[in-house]
Amino acid sequence: MALEEDLKARTLALISQQMANWVVEIQRYIQEHQGNLVRSLDELQETVARYDEKINEDDIAAAMSEVVAQQPPAGGGADYSQLKASLHQVERGTSLSEVLTHLVNEVAHYVDRAAMFIVKGPNAIGWYARGVEPPESVKAVTVPLNGETVFRIVYNSRHAERGHISQAASTAQALARLGGDPQGILAVPLILRDKLAAILYCDSQQEEIPPPVADMVEILVSFAGKTIDLISVTPKAAGTTTGTGTAARGGHEEAPHRPPVSRPPASAPPSGPSPGDGEGASTVMFNASTFNAMRQQAPPPARPAPGRPAPAPAMPTVVSRAISPEEMKAHEDAKRFARLVVSEIKLYNESKVNEGRRNKDIYERLKEDIERGRQMYTDRVPGNVREVTNYFYDELVRILAGGDASALGPM
Repeated sequence: MALEEDLKARTLALISQQMANWVVEIQRYIQEHQGNLVRSLDELQETVARYDEKINEDDIAAAMSEVVAQQPPAGGGADYSQLKASLHQVERGTSLSEVLTHLVNEVAHYVDRAAMFIVKGPNAIGWYARGVEPPESVKAVTVPLNGETVFRIVYNSRHAERGHISQAASTAQALARLGGDPQGILAVPLILRDKLAAILYCDSQQEEIPPPVADMVEILVSFAGKTIDLISVTPKAAGTTTGTGTAARGGHEEAPHRPPVSRPPASAPPSGPSPGDGEGASTVMFNASTFNAMRQQAPPPARPAPGRPAPAPAMPTVVSRAISPEEMKAHEDAKRFARLVVSEIKLYNESKVNEGRRNKDIYERLKEDIERGRQMYTDRVPGNVREVTNYFYDELVRILAGGDASALGPM
């Protein structure tokens, strides 16, 4: 027993001694590393201090001031002096097509591409664009309003929609004919007389159209709508006539049927497609649903029996007697209403009008729309004016047939 206890005591003593030595050695290593760490921190602090001494704060401040000075006044590309000029340009429009053309042209100053789509029935139909190559390609684009596109969102909400093309794959597919590689997109509704008549589509190579720019585009579209509404109430005078009565807008002669009142015709719209060419100084767009809501209360004129010649086209309206101011106003209102109804037909059926002119069968192609328009004219215009004039037919010849009555075909 004494031997065992002695061995045990000796063993414990050796273990305790070795552990004590290990603890001392560990503490020494810790102290060394702590010292190294402190020296490294001191060196790092000295390095930072040296860099601080090298920084020239005046140079940094000057560079920042230069960057700020180069930014547009409103940030993000917004320039309210340009917006003011754009509003003035849109306001110069004296007809539906002029205002819409000016609108697209001005919006193109703010975005890479802008395209106007006319809402007709269940579709949005391309009409005029800037920034698209070739420009005519927009006329081949028809976007269904029931598809999963940004057009459907705008049509249902009647509010502008902004986003990225990656969030609207169906929109990119619907607009594939326009080409390009757009990123940021914007679609804005054009409201006329509380009806959504068109949608302005814009896109950009930037990831998004800057909010200030998008806001200005929305302002321009809203202003254009109000301008068109005002034109329909108070016609604008633009351009002058020569001594022979030829208007400044493209050399078209004013129709000889005007009552004895002087009103200058509209000036020529800017370059580009104009679906309302020849529609004069006052016109307004009704949404296609307005036409569809009108009931056709009177049947179309009967066709001549086989073997009998068709009746001769109606002669242009001529009012030769002196008329009172009240009658004069009634005639002006009737002409203006006929002009806006017929220009609406042309706006929504431009391709049919062009084909009808070539084949001289405009009435056959647009019979339903023409008769609805005729009924609207009959319901709106007093009988005493309709008995001595036929302004609706005059506008059919002037706007749809381009002045050639034979292009209307049998009626």
